[in-house]
Amino acid sequence: MQEPAETRVPLPLLQQFCQEILQAVGLPAESAAMVADSLAQSDASGLFSHGAVRLLPVYTRRLRAGTMRTHPNIQVIRRRGSVALMDGDAGPGQVVGSRAMQLAMGMARENGVGVVGVRNSSHFGAGAYFTRQAVAQGLIGVALSNAPANMPPWGGRTPYLGTNPLSVGIPCGQETPVLLDMSTSVVARGKIVIAARTGSPIPEGWAIDRDGHPTRDPEAALAGAVLPMGGYKGSGLALVIDALCGVLTGAAFGVHIVNLYDDGDQVQNLGHFFMALDVEAFMPLATFQQRMDQFLQEIRAQPRMPGVERIYTPGEIEAEQARRHAEQGIPLPDLAELDRLAEELGVQKLSERLVQLK
Repeated sequence: MQEPAETRVPLPLLQQFCQEILQAVGLPAESAAMVADSLAQSDASGLFSHGAVRLLPVYTRRLRAGTMRTHPNIQVIRRRGSVALMDGDAGPGQVVGSRAMQLAMGMARENGVGVVGVRNSSHFGAGAYFTRQAVAQGLIGVALSNAPANMPPWGGRTPYLGTNPLSVGIPCGQETPVLLDMSTSVVARGKIVIAARTGSPIPEGWAIDRDGHPTRDPEAALAGAVLPMGGYKGSGLALVIDALCGVLTGAAFGVHIVNLYDDGDQVQNLGHFFMALDVEAFMPLATFQQRMDQFLQEIRAQPRMPGVERIYTPGEIEAEQARRHAEQGIPLPDLAELDRLAEELGVQKLSERLVQLK
């Protein structure tokens, strides 16, 4: 998706603003910093559908309502060997998920692999936020989540499955780490939300209306359903992810998951599934990193189709955008909604902070 009409915001400024907003509604500083980092890093990477403009207002509303808890009692309720089950007590997904990934990473260091299922969590933002944590420690990371029903099973016309995202992170040597982060729909529903806000039509093949007809109208798409990626393949993948995240963990699944936007009076009870794998259980990390570098270099060297300037590997585009935005600032759309939120909470407006920088 193209970047929105821009006001350039430095990454540290956006992180600090988000953290202050979250602390103003009762989130402890450490937890607020995690959520703020997830939102700001998503914007910096060009993943605006998982950034501050879209998610900070709804997170704030849920935190104030108590349906996303500011001080969750996160507990490991089952553990056997390298497998654990965690209850997130309706805490912010970034906080719960980070706790789960850290546990998985610790078990991987001890036993070669760690798997943590999570129930009773909330929206966790971009999955790469968690797999990046594993990669930073030289581990392979996997993060899955279920999501509210926005997508029909293949052949259906009413939503039952979520756009259930998956992320896989793989450490490399000199090359940019592989960070696959994708939804199982043709497109993340958040991009349709952004299109509806800006009044922009959506591309063909993204969604159907409530009657099952293809549509380019984002409002009709939001009332209908986003389509699964690759038809029956994306539908099958979404089903498997919900089986792992929802059915297996005891979390809600399918249509039983509370919508992030529409049901602010209920906890979401989302489920996640995290895995960390220690490369050293297979070979020395340095050897693996060298082999990954060779693998990626050979992929990029393959003959290209007409009109293609470069072959990218997963995470490269986002890493390049993050580097560029670190230098030039993050392009955000109209800041009015964030400023209104700041005024309501007694926090300095983002627009005022930008003026002070000049």
